[in-house]
Amino acid sequence: MSNINNLTDQQLEHETTVEEQIKKNQKDFDFDIREYPIEFLMTKFNAKDNENSEIYIPDYQRDFIWTDKQQSLFIESLLIGLPIPYIFVADIDRSERIESDGRLEVVDGSQRLRTIYRYCVDELKLVNLERLKALESKRFSDLPLSRQRRFLRTSIRMIELTQIDEEGRRTMFDRLNTGGTLLTDMEKRRGTQDSPFLDLVEEMSRNDLFNKLVPLSAAKKNHKDDQELILRFLTYSNNYENFQSQVRSFLNDFIEENKDISDEDKEKHRLDFVTMLNFVENNFKYGFRKSEKAKSVPRVRYEAISSGVILAIKANPKISNQKDIDTSWVLSDEFNDKVTADGANSRPKVKERIEYVKNKILDQIK
Repeated sequence: MSNINNLTDQQLEHETTVEEQIKKNQKDFDFDIREYPIEFLMTKFNAKDNENSEIYIPDYQRDFIWTDKQQSLFIESLLIGLPIPYIFVADIDRSERIESDGRLEVVDGSQRLRTIYRYCVDELKLVNLERLKALESKRFSDLPLSRQRRFLRTSIRMIELTQIDEEGRRTMFDRLNTGGTLLTDMEKRRGTQDSPFLDLVEEMSRNDLFNKLVPLSAAKKNHKDDQELILRFLTYSNNYENFQSQVRSFLNDFIEENKDISDEDKEKHRLDFVTMLNFVENNFKYGFRKSEKAKSVPRVRYEAISSGVILAIKANPKISNQKDIDTSWVLSDEFNDKVTADGANSRPKVKERIEYVKNKILDQIK
């Protein structure tokens, strides 16, 4: 803390300037924290009649851009009781717009409000759910009546701002919607789940040979991209034939199935992982990379090589210690097309690229 008696004139001038700028830009407003049941909110918000709704969406808000999947996962969160962020609204005073006196302008949360509205009026069919599979392709009216009632009693938390002008509302909207970094799927898993299986994944990510063959920046490691790759190796190499179309759900289901993994299965996964890495080091000129100068490894390429290698070894265990097998095909346009083409995450493509690697390796063994 500065001692004002020891400040130079220049320092005093700087502190004065700082204070003036802060006071000039400070927004003088009050707020209340409120909770409203969804049923009550639906009497105040009508997405089809925004002009006359008591709760309305201003023109500076973005259009309704959430996909049906995003909307469905949000509704799923409400149904299972996960906490959701506050919705910010501002009480509009007659001094600003007499026709809006007493209305509530949505500052942040328009996508959530519009999703709730769509679901409650039966416009939204739930898709790609992660937990409530029984509600896949179902609408609100398909819920049991008792669950409809409970959903409509679900409370939504709101921060109601008062005495805040339009400039302040726009500034708040901008700050609430910029500057954040979205969590990766692996960060979300580690943040919401804890299991011996995920602990195993984290342990395997510290393998020195893996870190040598799969160069990742410090930023990517901070976002747990290394653990994501290992999870994909374990999932695809053990279950690729059951892949459907959604990578995220496919990986999450495998985690759930293995959350109580036995010590015996842990050791099996460790052995497969090390065996695969040793084979790649001994036989692939650039490891998982596309070229000597490549500084990263695309996920799909890694999945295909790592899974195909261990499947080939399981099909013919005697090749695990072989060296200098011809793997020049991994640099071919044919292979590159298989790991970069459109639809790379369709079921046929996943199966094709993994088995391509497996069969190319087995073909080298006489």
